[in-house]
Amino acid sequence: PAYWIDEMDNVAIGFNDDGNNRRIKFTIRGNPKVLVRHRTARGFMYNPSKASQDLFRDCLLEALPQEYHPIIIDSGDSDSDEPTVMFPEHEFLKLSLTFRMKRPNNHFIGSKPGPGRLKPNAPLKYYNNRSGDVDNLCKFVMDSLNQVLYADDRQVVCLNAIKVLDSDGDCKGSTDVEISVLNDEDENNIM
Repeated sequence: PAYWIDEMDNVAIGFNDDGNNRRIKFTIRGNPKVLVRHRTARGFMYNPSKASQDLFRDCLLEALPQEYHPIIIDSGDSDSDEPTVMFPEHEFLKLSLTFRMKRPNNHFIGSKPGPGRLKPNAPLKYYNNRSGDVDNLCKFVMDSLNQVLYADDRQVVCLNAIKVLDSDGDCKGSTDVEISVLNDEDENNIM
């Protein structure tokens, strides 16, 4: 599969003592993908990344406790059928992403991937392997989570992202996501 959740992975949902500042943290396994620019064909615009984004979203929904799934209420007016999500539209969000990129086969002894098979001279963390710009990796995740965890990715006003090589297990890649409501303390730490 393109994306999956391991048994040891879980979705962590937390709250501050006052019940505010909700946050969620999860990992989706699989080599991170970039958002491919939307295309036009025969007068119609389409999203070439839609199938991959749907798989990413479905993987999260499978692991997400049922009470946090978006709720869609059909009022009969299709313009106002916005889902009820964990982070409503009036909240501003902080998003932290770690993209663990799949290692190329030449990083492994005998070019055979597997635990404990990394070559001693293989790069440890950072490697420019044309796997996509970090901003396009972010766009893929942010668009995938629209109307699932938050109403719209415009709510994200603070973004931290890093792209590293995967060094865990079979080194097949993963995406670590943490979303929280931005508060004044976060803003002071950023500035």
